[in-house]
Amino acid sequence: MKFFKKHKTITLILLIIIAVLLAYLILKDTVNFDESTAVYGNRLDGIDKVKITDEQKTQVQDVTKEKSTSTTVRVAGKLVNIIIRTIPEASLEDAKAMGPAVLGVFSDEQKAFYDFQFLIDNSENQEQFPIIGYMQHSRDGITWTKDR
Repeated sequence: MKFFKKHKTITLILLIIIAVLLAYLILKDTVNFDESTAVYGNRLDGIDKVKITDEQKTQVQDVTKEKSTSTTVRVAGKLVNIIIRTIPEASLEDAKAMGPAVLGVFSDEQKAFYDFQFLIDNSENQEQFPIIGYMQHSRDGITWTKDR
């Protein structure tokens, strides 16, 4: 006790340092998530059974090549992003017709598993483009943004 009374300042500083370290260790485990676990958790279970192949991505490009300058297909988890840049002469109806044509490339099992998002742009027609279409895996049709 004599030691603690004689060295009050040092004892107080040590207690504060210990308290801060304990608080840091407790908060670190609470705030930071475990980086060793997968980002998607178990949400991608079964994705191997309905994997989208490179051949299907090429078929999507073939389906859209008549009315587009470029088509990109990117899969991110359960979302398939299809980015289409149309030719300048393409109308809004032509662009929207590409959606169901592209979906014809994929199997019913893939359509029931993945969500599909269509991002369609036309560099010449900025009044009506870009448009976005989305088909959720539980829906039958594509929902498009409202016409501009």
